[in-house]
This record gives sequence, C-alpha cells and structure tokens, in this order.
Amino acid sequence: MDDPIAHIEAAIAEVAKARQCVKRKKTKQVSVREEIDRLKSVAFAWFQTHRPPVENHPSQPDLAPVDAAYRSVMEATSRHAARTTYMQALKDAKKSLVAVRSLVATTTNATPTAPTADAPPSFSPLAADPQMQAILNRRWDEVQQCIGCGAHLAATVMMGGLLESLLLARISSSPNMSAVFTARGAPHDKAGKTLALSEWKLVNMVEVAHELRWITKSAKDVGNVLRDFRNYIHPHKEYTDGLAISEEDAMMFWELSKAVTRQVLGSAGKSP
Repeated sequence: MDDPIAHIEAAIAEVAKARQCVKRKKTKQVSVREEIDRLKSVAFAWFQTHRPPVENHPSQPDLAPVDAAYRSVMEATSRHAARTTYMQALKDAKKSLVAVRSLVATTTNATPTAPTADAPPSFSPLAADPQMQAILNRRWDEVQQCIGCGAHLAATVMMGGLLESLLLARISSSPNMSAVFTARGAPHDKAGKTLALSEWKLVNMVEVAHELRWITKSAKDVGNVLRDFRNYIHPHKEYTDGLAISEEDAMMFWELSKAVTRQVLGSAGKSP
C-alpha cells in the first residue's frame, strides 16, 4: 500500500476504531495491558507504516499536528492515563489526518485505492530448508487472501501463526542458544528448568526476542496485540469482550506484522 491517500484513510479508520473502543469501557483510566498494547499499535502503525509515504508526497503536508496527537497517545500508554486523555488525543489525530487528506487529495486529485498484495520476503536467512521457505511463503499469501475476501479473524490468526513460526526459526538459528535459554522471558517449569522450545508460547518468544534485541519495544507490543486478538478464534472470547475484528483492524495488524517480520529477518545471524 504505497498510495498516500490510502494510508491516510487507513490511519483515520484506525483512530476512529480506537476511540470507539476507549469510549466503550467504563473505567476512568486505561490500565488493562491488552487495551494499552492496542493503543500503542495504533500509534506505531502511523509512525512506522503510514507516515513515510504521506511525508514524501509532493504537497509536503505539515504532519506536526498529526505526530503530536499520536505522541500524546504513546506518552499516555506509559502510565494509567485517563480515558479522556486518549479520547482527546485520538480526536486530535483524526482532525489533523482529515486536514492532511484534503491537502493531499486536492494536490493530486487522487482517490483511495485498494492495497496491493505484497510479495513474500526472502525467508532464507531464517529457513535454509526450501520446504520450510515454501510453507512460510504460502502462509504469507494466505494472510493476504484472507484479508482480500473479508476473513479478518482468519487473517489475524494466520498472522499470529506466521510470527510464531518466524520467531521459532530465529530462536532455533541463534548462534548463542545459551543466551536464549537463560533469558528472563524464557518459560520455566515448576522446578525452574527452562522448557523445551516445543513448549514455548508466542508470548515467550516475543519477550525473548525483545530481550535479545532482535525486535524493538514497539514490535514486542505488536506481537502481544496479535497474541491477544488471535484468541478471538474462540467464540466465547469474542462474545464476552463484545469486539469483532474489522477490516481496518486486519489491515493495521498486517502492516505491523510486516514491519515486525522485517525486524526478525534483519536480526538473523546476529549475536546473541
């Protein structure tokens, strides 16, 4: 998705959805980790995915107001901020994004376009086996097929599985396995012994990947969001939370998943 208008439209949809979610809860403060991680992912999506193509548009839009609003969201996630703080920051973000959209659209006379499918990256740094590379390529394509046909929950579940496979491959190819198994985020049994890799969960892989500096803090938060949202595969989880994964959610998760994938692939072969 390289069209600036499409990125702006996606960002507007994301902040609107985030504002609805913040408003839906009745507590005065946002303190649940799952909700905080989701808000972080919205801000991360702007700075890492949507902002670059918008910034490079020939109209040279002033993105300072947009950036300030998203920074307010990020700063709020570092504490148990009031819902009103998030509501205002997200409102400001949407207002600023709409203004930028008007400038960009009138300059190019462009209309939003559907995102194009991205070719899978080379997974060879993590998977030397051609058969495993083929599996990862197929999973990548299936995520995009799910998004394209409106299967948003299925796409999100596939993203979590893809990320888990990549992190497992990264861990397995680490030149310093001792650092992996002694990391604070590694899971242990009741006797304190580190579990075998086959027993690790996505949350453990994400924590260790961040601890060993394979992925950034923002990428770790994205991994946690995918972990939480793929749990909606259980109907009761969706029912009790009253939240269904929308097209905007799936598209945002996919853009973020691709950013995390690049980080994991880029860390391949590095120590520890």
